[in-house]
Amino acid sequence: MAQSPNYVYKIFPSAAVDSRFYFPQPIPSSHEFFLTELDSNDGYIHMSTVQQVSGVLNRFFADVDSVAILKIDYGRLSAFKRVRWEQTSSGESYPHLYAFLEGQDIDSFKEIERGQGWDASLKSVGNWLQ
Repeated sequence: MAQSPNYVYKIFPSAAVDSRFYFPQPIPSSHEFFLTELDSNDGYIHMSTVQQVSGVLNRFFADVDSVAILKIDYGRLSAFKRVRWEQTSSGESYPHLYAFLEGQDIDSFKEIERGQGWDASLKSVGNWLQ
């Protein structure tokens, strides 16, 4: 990765869709997030850059009604935890966290509903995605 992003994002089904992904609000710094089945099977936490969020939503959350998107300060996260940029079969590199994701890692979050489609729904968060 030529230049590190300011933020990376972790997408979960919202607690309204799957109660395993409930997290207290405000998020305590010691809170450990539940791993998705994909994260658990792969041995790391899948994250996305701002440019990848839409594609991830459309590919992996096409049938999910609502999600929680966690915004993570990449510089802070990578200073204290192991993050590797790994290439997928499509050739694109994604950030993968080889540690637990905790409340202290989260800058902020948004819950959004799919509604008329993820791309339209992402517009509702304005400049929050950066």
